[in-house]
Amino acid sequence: MLNRQLGTLFLVTCLILTTVPAALGGQSMQTITVAGDGSGDFNCDGKDDHVQINQALESAANNPGTTVHFKGPFTYVIGDSLLIGSDTILEGDSGVTIKLAKGLPVWGGRESSISEKKAMLMIRGGSASNVAIRSLTVDGSQSDYYSGVRLGTSCYNMATIVNCNGLTIKNVTFQNGCNDAMLISKSSNIMMDTVTVNKCGHDGIYAYHVNGITVKNSKFINRTNSSVRLDSVTDGVMTNNECTTSGGGYAGLELQGTLKNIEASGNNFHDLSAPAIVHLNTKETNVNIHDNRIENCG
Repeated sequence: MLNRQLGTLFLVTCLILTTVPAALGGQSMQTITVAGDGSGDFNCDGKDDHVQINQALESAANNPGTTVHFKGPFTYVIGDSLLIGSDTILEGDSGVTIKLAKGLPVWGGRESSISEKKAMLMIRGGSASNVAIRSLTVDGSQSDYYSGVRLGTSCYNMATIVNCNGLTIKNVTFQNGCNDAMLISKSSNIMMDTVTVNKCGHDGIYAYHVNGITVKNSKFINRTNSSVRLDSVTDGVMTNNECTTSGGGYAGLELQGTLKNIEASGNNFHDLSAPAIVHLNTKETNVNIHDNRIENCG
């Protein structure tokens, strides 16, 4: 009799524990699969793949804590922005590429405000928190379809992240772009780790009015502007990165605006067309630049 009562108590306790997270709005731990071979929860065919991917991202936004996983090796061709919500992980298998489609009308332009600079990757609903993007290649298709677009004119950003608190971009390659690889604005708690930027059209990372950003273990191959640009940033760290050029571009680190608590150390700046580190109209407090390797910079 006692064993039966204990068993009943254990069962009731388990039921209570399993229902509490849902009642409290606990996060989902599910994974949604996007595939190019018909085996996913959402399936793409290489044309207008943003439709199915955004459906997956919408589902993730409605179930915080969800991972949207791209099956590889496939190239997913998008003709519109991918909109990422809070508490979402966007990740891919080896060989996954998200590529800008050809024949699109102009995205952005010099007259656009930062919040209007449409990009391949953007934040859903105007703000978000706790977003991770990892293990992907993002291809801006510049040499393939948009060679006539003047580089650095704010057209076809690869990522525009505005109003995000808590963003990690890790093991992601941004390549072949017309403008910024990553434009981060009005955001906080940003981590960039093991990122590669290969020939974008403007800055590799452009952080504007950001509170807390770390860029580490990454490689930047300049083509038009700077590897990393910190403009009006508080608590910024740039460490253990390599910054070089494909034959054009500007500095490895470009500093602008009001800067507070900035450290740049352990970086390898080489073969740049401009000085490794440039200060443009800055007001600086506690900016420490030390122990960097600088070779053959203009």
